[in-house]
Amino acid sequence: MEGSIIWPQVCAVRSTSDDNEFGKVPQWLYPTDTLSLLGANRENHRRQRRQLNHAFSTAALHEQEHIIMKYADQFISELTARVKGGEALNIVDWINYTTFDIIGDLCFADCFHSLDGDTSFVHNAFIGTIGTAYSRFLTQFPLLKAPLMLTLGSEEVNVALEAGKRNANLGRLKGKARMAMGAEPKDGRRDFATYMLREGKNGERVLSDDEVQALSGILVLAGSETTGTALAGFAYLIARNGDKKRVLQDEIRAAFTDEADINITNTARLEYMNAVIEETMRMYPPASTQTPRVSPGAQIEGLWLPRGTLIHHYSRATYRNPQNFTDPDMFQPERWLSPDHPRYNPRFAHDRKEVFRPFSAGARDCVGKNLAYAEMRVLASRLMYRFDIEVLPGQDDWIDTQRSTLIMLKPGLQVRLKVQPGLSLD
Repeated sequence: MEGSIIWPQVCAVRSTSDDNEFGKVPQWLYPTDTLSLLGANRENHRRQRRQLNHAFSTAALHEQEHIIMKYADQFISELTARVKGGEALNIVDWINYTTFDIIGDLCFADCFHSLDGDTSFVHNAFIGTIGTAYSRFLTQFPLLKAPLMLTLGSEEVNVALEAGKRNANLGRLKGKARMAMGAEPKDGRRDFATYMLREGKNGERVLSDDEVQALSGILVLAGSETTGTALAGFAYLIARNGDKKRVLQDEIRAAFTDEADINITNTARLEYMNAVIEETMRMYPPASTQTPRVSPGAQIEGLWLPRGTLIHHYSRATYRNPQNFTDPDMFQPERWLSPDHPRYNPRFAHDRKEVFRPFSAGARDCVGKNLAYAEMRVLASRLMYRFDIEVLPGQDDWIDTQRSTLIMLKPGLQVRLKVQPGLSLD
């Protein structure tokens, strides 16, 4: 279903009971979906969301800001070390290592040590997510298992399926280990688990052990992979559009005289950076598809959708629709600028920006969207402040040739970085 229809008429509809909600398909991705925000019914979703809203509040975000800054420093340090050696590098890997380490620390007060060289969790997470997609496909169409094995190769499919099982178990085990440490295990520091383990007014835990474990796995993947995908798309698109890159670099370097000043609060004021991030997610949606909604039995656009009808949405189709956006296949951050910005272009004044919902819409939108924006702004600003970035030849179709399962299947992106004149290599 097209975004101009699904957002206001399905996702944003305020239901009064499970009977009239366009809920999500139970167990669409994992058997434990109904225990987490992914597939919980209306009542349980509201209870879980109320508990997690505290973890993702503005106050909590600023309380944990030093965690994001720590890994941003390490990210830039690792890239700088490779620039010294003059080597090209796969920027996708380094972005993923950073976003996974950040979310691990924010969730469990303990990172995955990917930037330190242990990349096993990140690697398994991506293979496992593909395996989850295969598993979902085979559940829906069991008779197609043989053709799938023949087309992709039985070894590839089996490896992915096993990785998917490990993914689910690792998330639960990580959550279980964190639960054993108590609500505030490290000198009173609060992480996401702190809020999940809090008691209600009656003195009892709001979320059960099973719910905490299920949510732990979802928060890790949703809080790392999608942010990493958006940042990889940012690196590709800004490097490929030199005029936009220069405008962005000028904005960042005019705003900051020292890298240490690049933080969550200050980067939120960068108008062109915000426009570039929005345009990146329009051109290259991190969540290309979402868990389908289920019709409770309702009329949409004059068509009756019987109870149980699955409603799918594919972001790219909406965001590249010329009825929604002028020059939809062109990277134009200017479309997101306010009329008082010097680079505002009235050519984009009639773009239907209301259909752009990279974090979904309504009561079941992404709880971590503010964290995602903050993380993207800080990491992208640090990258562009220190380096000039160039995509190596032979990758012109890096975005357009990618497949999507539950995530974008990103190949490596080989880039060359140059430290900006006047900046130290230390």
